[in-house]
Amino acid sequence: MSANSERLRAIELKGRMMLVSVLRLNTADAADLDAALEARMAEAPDLMRDMPLVMDLEALGPLPMPELLVTVERVRRHGFKVIGIQQGEVATAQVGEATGLPLLVLGAKSGEPPARRSAPEPAAPEPRAAPAPAPAVHTPTRVVTQPVRSGQQIYARGGDLIVMGAVSAGAEVLADGHIHVYGTMRGRVLAGVRGLATAHIYCRRLDAELISIGGHYRIAEDILDSERGENRLVTLAGETIRISEI
Repeated sequence: MSANSERLRAIELKGRMMLVSVLRLNTADAADLDAALEARMAEAPDLMRDMPLVMDLEALGPLPMPELLVTVERVRRHGFKVIGIQQGEVATAQVGEATGLPLLVLGAKSGEPPARRSAPEPAAPEPRAAPAPAPAVHTPTRVVTQPVRSGQQIYARGGDLIVMGAVSAGAEVLADGHIHVYGTMRGRVLAGVRGLATAHIYCRRLDAELISIGGHYRIAEDILDSERGENRLVTLAGETIRISEI
């Protein structure tokens, strides 16, 4: 074995997904931006406090560099965890160097990771390390009695999530623990989002856009017709998402 091969054994690249949301700025006005950021943080402080965000600056148009830097810093001061800037005409290499943030290319649909098969394969290094495993003891289960509609995001921090109705296409439900959906499960469903590989997803009917456990995921195109249907259980075996009938 060569010396270089021996050195490479010290690290290992894994195909993993990191949950990333996009924060699109539509204004650089200080008062309007402060008010909007405060309101958004107040809606879901537990979720926003630790969720990595990528800033989309394209709607701002060309701005003087000092004003752009102040705008980015304003977002940080409100407690948002900014890990990068979405690459575009406004977000150039010069902006990345000035802010100290990497320029990232996300999937075509805002906030989604680029489509990738679930089979483990080498991937580019992630912007930061994978989340630490969830604690063994969860907080009380969060129960949602209404259907989760398109555009909604529901997060059960530190515990399990039970949805009594359906999860619509375009919706997103997340939990640090297990997820139970007692209706048709569409949209994006992510269990064990802080690295809990033993998390399960149970649903009355599976028709999801994306399913994920512990950072590993499968998109709709990877889910076979035979795996879709009623009374499904989603688990993680090693690095493979498995779907079985209950």
